[in-house]
Amino acid sequence: RPRLSKLLEEAVKNPVVTVVAGAGYGKTFAVYNFLRNHDAVTTWLQLSDRDNLCSRFWENYTHTLSLYNEPVAKKFREIGFPETDSDFEKFLVAARDWLLPNKKYVLVLDDLHLINNADVLRFIEKRISTTMFLNLTVILLSRTELPISISGMLFKRIDESDLRFTERELAEYLHLLRHTVSTEIIANTYQDTEGWPFAVNLLGMSLERSPGHTTAARTTFRRNISKLIENEILASISERLQRFLVRISLIDHLALDLIHMLANDAELVSEMLNISSYFYIRFDTYLHAFLIHPLVLDCLRKKQNMLTEEEKHGTYSIAAKWCRENDYFMDAIAYYEKVGEYEEIVHYVFNNLHNMPITTTRFIMGLLENASAESVRDIVLFPVTLLRIKIHLGMLDEAFDLSKRYMEHFTALPETPSNNRIIASLYAASGITRLLMAPHTDCYDFDVYFAKQDEYFSRGNYETTDTATVHYVGPWISKVGTDRYGAMEEYIESLSRTVRHASHAMGGRMSGMDDLAKGELFFFKNDIKMAERFVMQALASATEKKQYDIKNKALYYLIRISLAQGNFAKIEQATDELKTQLTEKKYVIRYITCDTVMAWYNLALGYPQYIADWLKADCAPNSSSKLMGSFKIIIKAKYYYALREYHALLAFLTGNRDRESILFGKIESKALEAVCQYQLKNKDDAFTTLREAYEMALSNNLTMPFIELGKDMRTLTGSAMLDSNCAIPREWLETINKKSSTYAKRLAIVQLEYKKANHFGDKIVELSDREMEVLADLHQGLSRPEIASNHNLSINTVKLIVSMIYSKLGASNVAGAIHIATERNLLK
Repeated sequence: RPRLSKLLEEAVKNPVVTVVAGAGYGKTFAVYNFLRNHDAVTTWLQLSDRDNLCSRFWENYTHTLSLYNEPVAKKFREIGFPETDSDFEKFLVAARDWLLPNKKYVLVLDDLHLINNADVLRFIEKRISTTMFLNLTVILLSRTELPISISGMLFKRIDESDLRFTERELAEYLHLLRHTVSTEIIANTYQDTEGWPFAVNLLGMSLERSPGHTTAARTTFRRNISKLIENEILASISERLQRFLVRISLIDHLALDLIHMLANDAELVSEMLNISSYFYIRFDTYLHAFLIHPLVLDCLRKKQNMLTEEEKHGTYSIAAKWCRENDYFMDAIAYYEKVGEYEEIVHYVFNNLHNMPITTTRFIMGLLENASAESVRDIVLFPVTLLRIKIHLGMLDEAFDLSKRYMEHFTALPETPSNNRIIASLYAASGITRLLMAPHTDCYDFDVYFAKQDEYFSRGNYETTDTATVHYVGPWISKVGTDRYGAMEEYIESLSRTVRHASHAMGGRMSGMDDLAKGELFFFKNDIKMAERFVMQALASATEKKQYDIKNKALYYLIRISLAQGNFAKIEQATDELKTQLTEKKYVIRYITCDTVMAWYNLALGYPQYIADWLKADCAPNSSSKLMGSFKIIIKAKYYYALREYHALLAFLTGNRDRESILFGKIESKALEAVCQYQLKNKDDAFTTLREAYEMALSNNLTMPFIELGKDMRTLTGSAMLDSNCAIPREWLETINKKSSTYAKRLAIVQLEYKKANHFGDKIVELSDREMEVLADLHQGLSRPEIASNHNLSINTVKLIVSMIYSKLGASNVAGAIHIATERNLLK
């Protein structure tokens, strides 16, 4: 219809176009036909219910983009779903690199009404807000009002009233079909259909089948629209194609190559291509896939009971294989679950668990929990995979109870090599669970379970899997939560026995972990010489047995030890060795752990702007495992501290207090909170908090958490010694005061050497003229709306500029940006 084409031609001059109308209004068909003749590079993203899982949405988004630009799609995959502002900035930079200035681009998000996941909607909303800076138009198609806010954006709305046929268009349509009808019939037909495009099209088809029987066609429409779909659409195609359409209504992906695999009949695919000229079943050249109108799809799905179980099983199996081969992992998993092929799911999860977002892990856990007893029994890795998922999610009590039930079941069965291996894996998972529960139980019996693992593994000749090299130990080796005297030593003794058993059973797994725990304890006791001795032993063992994460943590402690010694050369050796781990592809979390260790180091030196962007963002529990979340909390707290954002730091520590259960972490947080309170001039609160930290550290003589705070702890303890109301023993305060002063001097030596080696003093942050203007306004206390008015910019433009300033300066808010800018003489 020329009217719609003209309407859309004007609409796409805006950054955003919304097309909101119910089913059967031809939204997709109208936009598709327009864009087919429009001079623009179009990316068409077809959304579904499954896109409410962030990982599946990202697979869908990047796969669709790969049809047009594989290099950019690859960059997006590497970034991952942008859960944080910093991740979104990376995404935006990559997106801008793709867009050429002399080209027009269109991004279509079809069926947006199906999305209700807050994170996905937030991404879409932020993506749309950036279109005004680019030669890009986003077209949003939805059956209902948009689930996102586009207030403040320039947009054009097209709705049902625009998409309906006018009486004149109805007459022209019937004329095109070579029907001669009276004005009265046109008026009556318009009254029946109310211009609803789907109904108009069906009536037109009915008239083509029965020329001259307009009244009968109208009656058929009024009686039953579903019958009309069946009679006019499905009746016009062969019976075998009807059955095939019912089969493919089982799945979401209708890519042409998958259709060929499912049909296994070139003539059937040709017949399907021949009918795709209709708007209700069409081949989309953007997606290189078929699309079926929702109303027709509903009709097909109601007929799925006509399919045999063999047909359903075959369809899901082929679709799963295709999805797996084309990296649609979430859809592959869903289809495998449909046909009970859990071995494929288990294999994928077992090898990729560390890379999975928490939401994805929970989704898969639900699938596995519904698996048949036969799957649990027959798939060797099934029980331990489900246990690992629960451990990964922090569901330790549930994991341990489940492991006991599994062990009772499998130990009651006849002994076979397969059962022995399952039982060994269950004991290992139970041991890990007990180890992780230790902070809450003050019970260190996990070595008993690893001994049983060794026993059952020794009954067969098993090869160690690659995953044995991946043992994420978290920010602390010690899993002691109590300040009870002797608990640390009990833990280390159990860990030493555990390492002996695990290393024997699993080809060196956990090697060096016991020495590292000893080195860690000596470090926190400020016995640097003994700490270095055991950490070096741990490093040698972990390197020999390829225990990458233990090696990573050994290097982390070497950096901390070398800082306490003021030895920059040793730090350089440790950081160089740390970076060589990035070539170890079997170490699947190598980038994350390297980022966190280097972040701790840069923050200790006072360079918050040089830490990885994802660590500057707000702590997102859903983005990583509970163990990884603990390390991120430390880094985020140190980040606020380095920026001197004390109010934000105090709020952050308070909000995350219940998430830390390890004694070392609790003492570090309390000590940090104490100096924070003192900097905010809350002396009484600072002394109270310092006493709480002192009492937690006293029985085990743990002093390093205080000493590492350097000059700030020296100032705090100096003030505490002068306060007659401070209840902390003076002797302890004097010791911490002297040692923190010495640490501060040695840290200053390292900072000076670091500056010289890296020429950091020569590096200049480059802000554009516009960014400098906005930064100056922020310094003067102007709000974003005031800045927008001041420079004749939109509020969204100002928000993006502020975000880019934060990114360049390494800040998370206005106060931090101004602090860093002042230090670097950017503000005159």
